[in-house]
Amino acid sequence: MNAARSGVPDFARGLIAVSLLVVVALAAVAWFVLFPTPRFPEPTGPYGVGTRIYDWTDVTRPEPFTADSNDHRQLVVQIWYPTHAPGPRDRYIEHSETMAAVSARFHVPAFLLRNIERAPTHAVLNASAAEGRFPVLLNPTGFSGFRDASLFWIEELTSHGYVVVGLDQPGTAAATVLPDGRVIPVMADIAEFKRYMPLALSDASNQTPDMNGVALPGGIIPFLAEDLRFVLNKVETLASEDAVLAGHLDVERAGVFGVSLGGYTGPEACHLDQRFRACLAADAGQTARVAREGLQQPLMIMSRDASVMRHERAKAGGWPEPEIGHTIDTERALFEHNHGDAYYVTMNGMYHVNWTDAPIWTPIVRWMGLAGPIDPYRGFADTNAYALAFFDRYLKAQPSPLLEDTAHTRRDVQLEARRSQ
Repeated sequence: MNAARSGVPDFARGLIAVSLLVVVALAAVAWFVLFPTPRFPEPTGPYGVGTRIYDWTDVTRPEPFTADSNDHRQLVVQIWYPTHAPGPRDRYIEHSETMAAVSARFHVPAFLLRNIERAPTHAVLNASAAEGRFPVLLNPTGFSGFRDASLFWIEELTSHGYVVVGLDQPGTAAATVLPDGRVIPVMADIAEFKRYMPLALSDASNQTPDMNGVALPGGIIPFLAEDLRFVLNKVETLASEDAVLAGHLDVERAGVFGVSLGGYTGPEACHLDQRFRACLAADAGQTARVAREGLQQPLMIMSRDASVMRHERAKAGGWPEPEIGHTIDTERALFEHNHGDAYYVTMNGMYHVNWTDAPIWTPIVRWMGLAGPIDPYRGFADTNAYALAFFDRYLKAQPSPLLEDTAHTRRDVQLEARRSQ
C-alpha cells in the first residue's frame, strides 16, 4: 500500500519515526542520569583488594526464619583481604535476587537497577593475598541490606591492611542466596520483626520470644550475635587451612563494625565474646544489657542528633519518636557505661543510608530525602577517617592523632572521648 492510499503522508510518517527516536533517546539519557553505574571511591591505602566467598552452616543452631524445623543456620560470607595481585574487577552484587529485593524495598522496577548490580568494584576475585598477617573485622548486615552494602567502607579498610568479613544473614539480609539455589528473603513484615527487637522488649534478658518454633532468648539481637561468634570460629580455621588466606589472618586482632541492625549486633557480640578486641557501631540503638553494662573493649559510636533524625523523618518518613529516643538514649548509655576507651562521633550531615553506598546508587535517593545534606563522598571520607583511626589505634597499636582532636574536629563532625580508668 502506498502512502497516499494509506492516508498517511510520507512526511507525517517520517515525523512519527523521528519523534519515536527522540523519545527513545530521551528515555535512554534519563536512565543513565537517574540510574548510572555507581562510582565507588578509590581506596587510599597501599594494598589492592582481593575477595573470596564462602558458605557455612552452623549445625548447632536451628534456622528461625524458615518454617522447616530441619533447617540449620546457614550464612553466606564474603571476605575482602589485602593483595597486590592484578585482575578483573569483581561485580558489586553477585545475585540478581539481592537487587530485586532492594528494588522492591525502594518501589523501583528491578531492571532499572541493573547498572548498580553490575557495577565494578575494586576487588579481584580469589586473588593471592599480600604478605603479612592482618587484623580481621566482621561486618554484620543491616536490616534488608546485603554483605557489601557499605563497600566504600569495606574496600577502604582492606586497602589499609585489614581483612573484612561481610555477612549475608538469612532473614535480615535482603536476600540470602544459598549454594543450592534456595533464597531466604528478608522478613517481609517489619512490624512483626520489630517484636523481636530491643525497643519492644522491656527487659530483653528476661524474655524469650519464639519464631517458627525457635526460642530467641532476649530477642533477635543475641541470636544474630551468635552468627558473628560462629563466623569468627570459622575464620580461625581459615587462618591455618585456607588455600589463599592461611597465614594471613590475625584472629588475635579481631574487631567488628556495622550500621543499623549491624550496629546492634556488633556490640552484643563483643559483650558475649572477648575475642573481639574493638567495636564500632553506627546509627543503632543497643540492647538493654549492653547499654546498662557497657563493654570491656574499646568502643566507637557514630551517630547524629535527635533533631537530624526528626528532619529525616519529615523528608522521608520513618524514625517515630520512641525509636529516636531509644536509639539516642541507649547509644549514650553505652558510651557512658563503657569500661574500655569510648568515642562518640556526631555526624549531623548524615542520614541513616549515608553509612551505606545507597546515596551513590542513584540521585533519586537524595531527591527523595533519604540521604542527608552532606556530599555522599565526603560522608564516606569522614566515616573512613574515624574508623581507620579507631582500629589503627586498638588493633595495630598505631598513633591516631584524629582521636585526640576533640576541640578542632572535621567539618560537620564532633568527637567526644572517654578514657578508661
